[in-house]
Amino acid sequence: MADYLSSAFKDAGIESVETFELDVLLNYPSSPPTLKVSNPDGQVTFAATLSEDILPEDSTSDTPWRNTTFHGYAPSGSVSAPAVFANYGRPSDFDDLEAANISVEGKIVLVRYGQCFRGLKVMNAQNRGAVGVLVYSDPQDDGFEYGKCYPEGPWRSASSVQRGSVQFNSICAGDPMRADKRYEEMGESLTSLCGVKDYTSLIPSIPSIPISYGDAQPILSQLGGVAAEALGDDWVGALPITYTTGPSTSIVSMSTDNEFKVTSIPNVIGKIPGSLPASDDHPVLLGNHRDAWVFGAADPNSGTASLIEVAKGLGSLVQSGWQPKHTIYLLSWSGEEYGLLGSTGWAELNFDAISSASAYINVDTVVSGDELTASATPALTSLWEGVMADLDGHVLFKNGPSGNVLDANVNAPINADDAIGTLGSGSDYTVFLDHFGIASLDFEFNSPAGTYGVYHSIYDSFDWIDNYGGIDGEKGSSFELMASAAKMWGVLALRLADSDVLPFDHVKQAEALVKYSAAVDGNGLDLSELNSNIDAYMKAAQGVAEEMNSPGDLKDLNFRLSMTERSFLNADGLPGRSWMKHVLQAPGFYLGYAAMAFPGVQQAVDDGDLDLAQQQVAVVAECVDKAATFLKG
Repeated sequence: MADYLSSAFKDAGIESVETFELDVLLNYPSSPPTLKVSNPDGQVTFAATLSEDILPEDSTSDTPWRNTTFHGYAPSGSVSAPAVFANYGRPSDFDDLEAANISVEGKIVLVRYGQCFRGLKVMNAQNRGAVGVLVYSDPQDDGFEYGKCYPEGPWRSASSVQRGSVQFNSICAGDPMRADKRYEEMGESLTSLCGVKDYTSLIPSIPSIPISYGDAQPILSQLGGVAAEALGDDWVGALPITYTTGPSTSIVSMSTDNEFKVTSIPNVIGKIPGSLPASDDHPVLLGNHRDAWVFGAADPNSGTASLIEVAKGLGSLVQSGWQPKHTIYLLSWSGEEYGLLGSTGWAELNFDAISSASAYINVDTVVSGDELTASATPALTSLWEGVMADLDGHVLFKNGPSGNVLDANVNAPINADDAIGTLGSGSDYTVFLDHFGIASLDFEFNSPAGTYGVYHSIYDSFDWIDNYGGIDGEKGSSFELMASAAKMWGVLALRLADSDVLPFDHVKQAEALVKYSAAVDGNGLDLSELNSNIDAYMKAAQGVAEEMNSPGDLKDLNFRLSMTERSFLNADGLPGRSWMKHVLQAPGFYLGYAAMAFPGVQQAVDDGDLDLAQQQVAVVAECVDKAATFLKG
């Protein structure tokens, strides 16, 4: 695939294309995992298939990979113990169990996908003393609760398994070993970057296996113990059983056999040099990952198809004699699925080349449905809205409730009246925004559920995306949406790379800070200095907005517009995770995917440490003050 992308970029007219090899730690199963249940007498009462069904309607489902269901970075191990159901595996779920006098220590924990990153489910179970974890997809979250299951419909079927990484992604992204020798050559290490002694702090020490709900149901149905509904309404899924917590009287036995080794992965880097001198150049970065758990028709290849189309469009402009003012990078990442390995490694080892970058625009699973969503650094929201308004009627998408495309751009925002969501983690923008402070934007067409039913399974295939990935299940329409995504992506890139004045709206950023501050108010914290600094930042933002209408020194103005985001970085990072340096937004420590505003403050409040929360308020206030001063010039 790397060779294919390299050739595609060159064929499109991108003259500068190189492959960036990166050594990283990966694991692969040496033999398939096993899972069985035995009664107290030792008789096996259930043996899981740990395999996905061959479907006549899906032409590639006979792949041998249907029998390879594993977690990236899960260790080898064989354990036998009673089982306990821990709902979504959040800290609050384990607290609920503890309140009901149910211990997971020495137990195998069964949790369902959703609400937080799978690696953090394993981390939470490990921290509570569990010896193994089984992660299944409940049909309430992406199965028959939403409609017909594949192949009759788009949703997850009984044998479908969601693979994925179990790296502790909210602590530090990238290769958990930082195995590439160039780190040592530049004087960096895992400790200096991530604040941990070795890679074992970033991946589990207990085995885990992803399983289907077909394999989970026989285990769940015989757990016994407390009725799950007694612990809360969201403890009950959609399977036709009585959900209980356990611990079971039967014994669950699980084994994994995964080999860890350092492997070279290739990123493909295309570059269109800008016409401005290096001192004035603010590169625009366009990225999508290329690796997939199996076929990855939606994740990530819908985005890869769009990236190639963007390359064709930009390449045709280059061949006609055009040159952007600012450099454009076309970035095809490898190793995203294990933990954003390719993007993180390239950025960390090449930051000097992109230190003045204005923005990173990411697509991942760009098409898995027809609901347009976007998340972005607040200073880029006006750019997004302007491009969407200009393209309305020129690209194909399902509009929002009022018939206007802008109403469709809702992705779990901090406040319900926000049109564009806040970035957490889960894709390749993470290193650029959370570690280096480069303004970022990510968008996609997805389903109303916010997920899709064949995610990370063998059924994320051509047949699925052709039949169910587009508009209202219309066959073939997913490819039209990929073309639409390419148009949107390309215009966003051109607005950033070829405008005289870079299209940043710091008033929107200041308005977001007002909302973030209000969200942490009422916790006994003194926010007076923070709010005063936000007011100063708002005034600076309003001043620079006027300056943009009649700019004088473009070099200085664009420098301030694009580089102010760096002011929101704290060199020491967030508490307990020094690699995450952005104080305005980051993935929640126990969430992994979803964003948390003022993360250092909010996490400390959630943990009940108000002294630390007040210290973090001071950190944010200092960063906002730096931003106001820098933006004002």
